[in-house]
Amino acid sequence: MSEQEKIKLFARIRESISEAQRKMVERKAKLGENVVIADSNGMPIEIPAADALKLYTK
Repeated sequence: MSEQEKIKLFARIRESISEAQRKMVERKAKLGENVVIADSNGMPIEIPAADALKLYTK
């Protein structure tokens, strides 16, 4: 596998993970659930999924 093929593969993997995370947060928002994210110091915080979904739409 060439370097260019590896770059394309890893880009597709990152895009797929991002899409899966967005879909999960959308589902949780519809169900009124919370999600755990990291704050600016790397500490976990729990917030409503609807609020987290706003981070994906920016």
